[in-house]
Amino acid sequence: MKKFAVLNLVLVLSLLVGTAAFAQEDIQVAAYEYFSGGTKNVTADVVYDNLMDGDDSNNPYIVSVRSQEDYEKGHIPTAVWADAKTFFTADNLANLPMDQQIVVYCYTGQTASQITSSLRMMGYDAYNLLFGFGAWNSDPNAGSKVFDETKAGNDFPTTTDPTVVPMIAYAPPTPLGDTVQAAADAYFGGGTKNISAADLFDNLNDGDTSNDPFILSQRSAEDYAKGHIPGAVQIPTSELFIAASLTSLPDNQPIVVYCYTGQTASQVTSALRALGYDASNMLYGMQAWTMDQDVRVKSFNADTHVFGYPYEGTAAAATEETTEETATEETTTEPETMPETGGAGIPVEAVLVGFGALTAGAGLFLRRRKAA
Repeated sequence: MKKFAVLNLVLVLSLLVGTAAFAQEDIQVAAYEYFSGGTKNVTADVVYDNLMDGDDSNNPYIVSVRSQEDYEKGHIPTAVWADAKTFFTADNLANLPMDQQIVVYCYTGQTASQITSSLRMMGYDAYNLLFGFGAWNSDPNAGSKVFDETKAGNDFPTTTDPTVVPMIAYAPPTPLGDTVQAAADAYFGGGTKNISAADLFDNLNDGDTSNDPFILSQRSAEDYAKGHIPGAVQIPTSELFIAASLTSLPDNQPIVVYCYTGQTASQVTSALRALGYDASNMLYGMQAWTMDQDVRVKSFNADTHVFGYPYEGTAAAATEETTEETATEETTTEPETMPETGGAGIPVEAVLVGFGALTAGAGLFLRRRKAA
């Protein structure tokens, strides 16, 4: 009996290990198929032109993953609301079309990017709206947020020295689920993982190297050479999910992923999380780490990336009402002074005096004539 019990235990463990191995391979293959072709993003002007082209048949299915409160304040016309934490439940996924483009947006693109890559790995034709709702309209009354370097920007040191990677082949971690959908649901259910540039800097400079994360750059090799976070390792996004590349990522250490503005790094982060890695996105990317424009290379620019398109919601309605009231007041309010016609004005007093003098003169003339 003991032999049978041991045999059964071995079979169960083998089955579990085998299932995890198959899950790891399935998710890894799905990630490679997506990222090897480049991440999928779309700008606000392209979405707007699509919605305004007079052809509703090509409109994308638009999903807002901002808070429900901010969705009610303002959202892109036709957009539906979804909770990021429950986005990948079977019930919610049943509402998404498989035969239509899907545009996901959040505040600045960090969360929507993570959702987009997971949807792509599941076969959906999904796109992240670059820089989020703030790129559509930056009205703070609608809960809009954009990258503000006065608040989130730093001027931390960078280096041009490449990081020497130890020749260690790490074993793959256990995925969060047996399928991409299950892994995504497990990850997003706990909230997306991000870290600010300031917190990363403090971690790296706290005098304790044992808690330092593995830093992964997802910028181009050329831009990595211009300057990168000290200790960062460069692996091209298109090659990251090859099995050989994944073995260079530690399975027992936090991983911080960064890019230019946080869009690509966010997408990579959710895929790594699905595979079981302890990954986090560095919020807003390199533009939050340094003020050096030559090192940043690319960054958010309100003049270029914010379009000010109309939106729906309570904030939009309030704005319209205020505008209408102002217009009505301007139309009905009497002017404080009579408008000038361009001619010289004649005082009333002068008219009366002149009229009196004329009358007196006429009376005197008539008396003299009668006397004669």
